[in-house]
Amino acid sequence: MNKIVIIAGPTASGKSNLAIQMAQNFNGEIISADSMQIYRSLDIGTAKPTKEEQNIVTHHLIDIIDFTASYSVADFVVEADKIIADIISRGKLPIVVGGTGLYVKALLGLQKLEYAASDANEVSVLKSYELSELVTELKMIDAKQALNVDLKNKQRIIRAIQIARHGKKKIQKSRPTYESLTIALDWPRNVLYERINTRASYMVQQGILNEATAILEAGGENLQAGKAIGYKEFFPYLQGQIDLDMAIEQLKQDSRRYAKRQLTYLRHQIPGLIWLDGMQAETQLTNKLQRWI
Repeated sequence: MNKIVIIAGPTASGKSNLAIQMAQNFNGEIISADSMQIYRSLDIGTAKPTKEEQNIVTHHLIDIIDFTASYSVADFVVEADKIIADIISRGKLPIVVGGTGLYVKALLGLQKLEYAASDANEVSVLKSYELSELVTELKMIDAKQALNVDLKNKQRIIRAIQIARHGKKKIQKSRPTYESLTIALDWPRNVLYERINTRASYMVQQGILNEATAILEAGGENLQAGKAIGYKEFFPYLQGQIDLDMAIEQLKQDSRRYAKRQLTYLRHQIPGLIWLDGMQAETQLTNKLQRWI
């Protein structure tokens, strides 16, 4: 059985630091299960491990696509399976870390997976269309599907057109199975919220507005990356609709709400999840790993 460690939890709970510590102590490599850290150039708003941290321990599935591109949970599982097999073949411990609960659920085989078959040349052409042209195209080839798609979202319309033209494919059934030690970090709610607020302020100091500006200029919320908490809150500020303080407060509020949703998802969707005290997580996980390995 292939053994993997999974470190999950809400935003700002300390997952990345704990993963680095465990990878150093147990000859591990880290696989990011974060749907935003895949994007190149988006470092601050995604709380991506620094280059120095990535040099300490090998990280995978970080900086793998441009932020204008799309990436699905099926894409993640296919890549993660390959990377895990490679890490194990070299006698090392795969440590999966991230707050995207759906990625964790799918990796553990608890989520049905399918992806839209597509043609790269067609997608390139469709991206040059105006929104109204895409809507017309979708309604012509699949009027029923057009009723279930956000017709203001260019990316989703393009995906719907590809599905209408090429259908969907299921991911291969013969995936590896894993024996996982799956943990999540738990903090008192007031402490977690304070950590979130502190991180939000730090991101502004570090220059998150530059990243938000780049996303807005490339398509804003029409991009998958543009819907992420950490960027979309600044679009109204960059468009002169609100002041910076309001944007920062919105970021803090949205991040706290997101953390609450993450906690709810993990508790209800990941069976066998072990919750560790955020303050004692390093000691607790070290003890568990020593016995488990």
